[in-house]
Amino acid sequence: MYKDYDNYRTYENDDLSAGATLKVEHTIIVNETDILNLISQPLEKIQAMRDNNVKKETAAFEKVRQSARDWEKKAAITRQFDRAIEYLQVPEVSHSSNKWVNDRDCYNYDCTSISNMVYKMTYRMYDYTSWRSEKTRRWEVKWSIGTNSPVGHNNCIAEQERSFKDKAEAEKYIQGRIKAYSHLFTEISPPIPKEYEKSFMVHEHLLPGYVTEKMQKAQEAAKTENISRSADKKPSIRKELNSIKAAEKSVPKPTQTKKRDNLEL
Repeated sequence: MYKDYDNYRTYENDDLSAGATLKVEHTIIVNETDILNLISQPLEKIQAMRDNNVKKETAAFEKVRQSARDWEKKAAITRQFDRAIEYLQVPEVSHSSNKWVNDRDCYNYDCTSISNMVYKMTYRMYDYTSWRSEKTRRWEVKWSIGTNSPVGHNNCIAEQERSFKDKAEAEKYIQGRIKAYSHLFTEISPPIPKEYEKSFMVHEHLLPGYVTEKMQKAQEAAKTENISRSADKKPSIRKELNSIKAAEKSVPKPTQTKKRDNLEL
């Protein structure tokens, strides 16, 4: 953007990206002016006047820099707001609540999938007939399992594609794969292993509704410790009986007086 003044014009290339960057760029373009009043003076005086003006220019520049530092403080706060908003705006991930469902958005074909808040497993099984000969027929099975991240940072845990001569073999194979990973689909939000934590975090904070394996272990340890403390505070029946017996033994028995047979007169 150009701006015109009396004896010069400026090209301004300023830009502000809130909470991110600040750019102030001004270029001076001086018009042809009459400098007769300057060139008629001694060089030393002109040089001194220039040096003095450069000091003023530098002082103005430092004010701009200080204003930029003031902006930095405000921008850092803006960025914190932005991150909090970004965290809170993450939608809940879509899943099938650990039920097998038809999934059209899978390899661009109709597939079958099961998912929860952490994992998703998908497979596709179809018969393939060669265009060369209808007798050349086989069953193709393609499956995969990975994380089901609400922010799209998914990890592939395992995947494979196999070919079988008949449908029964293909069914047996895929059922074996389903059984091998069935333990991942018993909870809506199973604990997240350490290697997959980043897929469920935004700005280093775990999204709501999730728990990591480390957090689960800490909760179980705290629960065990609370139970142990409660057991220590509750006196056992054996200890109480032993205390009663010890108290009974400490009580002195009454002394018996000797009975005299004949009373002396």
